[in-house]
Amino acid sequence: MSGPGLREHRKAANRAAIVKAAIQVFSEMGFEACTVRDIVRASGLAAGTFYNYFQSKEEVLESIIQEISTEVRGVVQRARRGAPDGKSFVEEGYLGFFQVLSSDPGMLLMLARNQNIFRSMVFGAAAGATPAGFATGSGSGKKTSAVEGILEDLKDDLRWAIRQGYFRDQNPDLLARAIIGAGFEILLTMGTDPSMTPEKAAFFLSELFLQGMQPDRA
Repeated sequence: MSGPGLREHRKAANRAAIVKAAIQVFSEMGFEACTVRDIVRASGLAAGTFYNYFQSKEEVLESIIQEISTEVRGVVQRARRGAPDGKSFVEEGYLGFFQVLSSDPGMLLMLARNQNIFRSMVFGAAAGATPAGFATGSGSGKKTSAVEGILEDLKDDLRWAIRQGYFRDQNPDLLARAIIGAGFEILLTMGTDPSMTPEKAAFFLSELFLQGMQPDRA
């Protein structure tokens, strides 16, 4: 490999090294405690190389969340739209969500270590707010965050499922917020509890939403 191909390969490798190092540092030190210098040191690259790709640690974190959210959106929406009934809609959607995010143990550790920031991203986005220090877009247009995209996808899928007769007619906005909030909290436990597998988590939440907390009837 030579010429432009080699340069592109090196650029991709450098960016991947920075992202991998950032996940490690965010997991070990916490996002708020670490600096760009810590990420650079963990990556083994020069400080100048970091700034060829990112301007701040906030920008690295935004990139990580954007990339993983794009994957989550595709996997989860395919699972929900292919569901033959309400139980599959909820359980398979959750299963895809948990499988993507648990495929990298470092990602789970990063989420668990920085719960306050990610809660702010999840619940702040649902309320139309953005965590301090993170971009909301440039110019007069408002940038849709990765989390907002997941929320809007779920609302659309719930409207579709209601039309299919899977669920009774309810407020899709409230349902979407409840589903995402519960899923996020269970996801955080997976970072510290190895026994909580994606399958167990998805089954628990599908039973909770579809069966509720009523006692079993004889």
